[in-house]
Amino acid sequence: MLLHLTRPEMLDLWRQHRAFDPLRHDASVVRQDGIDIDSLLVAEMEKWYLDLLLTAPITLLKVADIAASVMLTPADDSGGTVISLPPDIVRVVDVRLSSWVAPARVVTSPDSAVARRQLHPYTRATAAMPVAVFDGSSLRLYPASMASDFPAMLRCVRRVDGEYDFDEAALAGVAPLG
Repeated sequence: MLLHLTRPEMLDLWRQHRAFDPLRHDASVVRQDGIDIDSLLVAEMEKWYLDLLLTAPITLLKVADIAASVMLTPADDSGGTVISLPPDIVRVVDVRLSSWVAPARVVTSPDSAVARRQLHPYTRATAAMPVAVFDGSSLRLYPASMASDFPAMLRCVRRVDGEYDFDEAALAGVAPLG
């Protein structure tokens, strides 16, 4: 089941999964170094959630199609079309232009061999096997779009501050302390 939680709701759920809730009524936890447990749990929770967004199977995440809200920038010197992405995008799942036969292979390292091959016209991807290079803020699409092209599909994982969207099955890997 897909969960949509606010930061306080997520912290409550995190406490339960880390065996901090319910606390015993006859015991109190006090730290002498001035750092409260909630701030430590929030830091741990945020690290876990970002890792989940970046590496988890897509079935455990909320995926949004933002194709209607982005614009294509004409081909640049590298021979590709550029899409500037909103700053809350952390992962690109699927991308397809209207003239392409299939969705693109998404590459996350601009220095990878697949990404470097796109810079040369003889080794560049085709409409039957397109490539999208995601650098964290923009998406370079190969082959370059035609004048009448539009993004037919652009499915992404977003990181909205203070909101947590994931399938509850993802919590199965969170082990209690101890």
